[in-house]
Amino acid sequence: MKNISVFLALKYFRSRDKSFISFHSGMAIFGIAIGVLILILVTSVMNGFQRELKERVLETIPHASILGDIQLNEFSSLEKTLYENPQVIGAAPYIETQGLLSSGSYLKGVYFLGVVPEYENTVSILSENMLVGSFLSLDEEGYNLVIGEILAFQLGLNVGDYVNVLVPDTGLGIAGIFPRTKRFKVSGVFSIGAPEVDQNFAYMSIENASKLLRTNNSVTGIRLKYKDLFSSSYQVREDASRLRSYNNKSLSTSTWQQNYGTLYQAVENERFLVAFMLFMLVVLSAYNLMSMLVMTVNEKKSQIAILMTMGATERIIRNIFLVFGGLVGLVGIVIGSIAGSVISYNFSSIMTYIENLFNVQFLQVYFINYFPVDIRLDWISTICLITFILCLIFTIYPSRLASKLNPVEVLKYE
Repeated sequence: MKNISVFLALKYFRSRDKSFISFHSGMAIFGIAIGVLILILVTSVMNGFQRELKERVLETIPHASILGDIQLNEFSSLEKTLYENPQVIGAAPYIETQGLLSSGSYLKGVYFLGVVPEYENTVSILSENMLVGSFLSLDEEGYNLVIGEILAFQLGLNVGDYVNVLVPDTGLGIAGIFPRTKRFKVSGVFSIGAPEVDQNFAYMSIENASKLLRTNNSVTGIRLKYKDLFSSSYQVREDASRLRSYNNKSLSTSTWQQNYGTLYQAVENERFLVAFMLFMLVVLSAYNLMSMLVMTVNEKKSQIAILMTMGATERIIRNIFLVFGGLVGLVGIVIGSIAGSVISYNFSSIMTYIENLFNVQFLQVYFINYFPVDIRLDWISTICLITFILCLIFTIYPSRLASKLNPVEVLKYE
């Protein structure tokens, strides 16, 4: 009787015609495999969105900014004060304004940023994502502009082309506010894969921005990058407080949460909401396993009764169906996890092929224009473990049902 439980579990697992598995076992395996596959695929894509938002968008914008009456010639001394905080890993002065880019008959509203490339590289990954030209070209003589790939496409611009920059004049004339215009040369094109940045931002040197806007050496503020993105709100308040004591000026702060916090939280909430909904699919698959086992118990009543009359204990009978259910769950999990991982790994290519085939774009209004995937072994392991535990839990009822059969009552009607 030592291996009878495993022997009979394998016998029930296989079909009567000696093929690999029975129809009922196959359907239960299919349900579990599909549930695991979809859960791994969707969580991998949602993890990818979160990663891309953090690595692309949130690494391009500053973690925080200190705003106020700050002079460009003060930055060197302010920088030393800021770096007294060991959490600060980057600081860069900047001038920001909104305006228009005009090229031929094309006109596009954009955000203009005047920066010092050397300092800007400490708070942004923009220079690492240049397609053509160099971010350092902003330091070269003349009025140079670095723009995003989508913006360049919309305006029909290439490196070496000239474009008109229009910004509002701070002075008020008789007829109202007139725009100030300056001709710039496109010296570089970047792409970080985030349409919100690639089509809305243009960079110039901070000196040219100061001349264009007549800021008299004052800057909009200082952009900051911290070791821990999520502690930036607290850190920037502390840094601003130290700067106030240094220059006795009125300063305010801005953080990435104010501009992108809602989007990040939405992605985070969607990730767990979708994961929970798909987890219910796995629960349903486990319930389907339980139903299959109950059907098997009803079909094998006479065999179970005969085993009992031959001395099989309730524990042996329970173990038969626990092993049977565990085996079905395990096979389904293995198939689902392998298929889910393979499809997840190739998902971006699959969706790109579908988009090209049907000439559609699924992510036209999202912060990136492709499906990112982040396959995490810890998530896959957790999904597989929880699914297997669920399968064992849903196996308890049919195994107890089988062990509590009355052999006399069963055989009396055979």
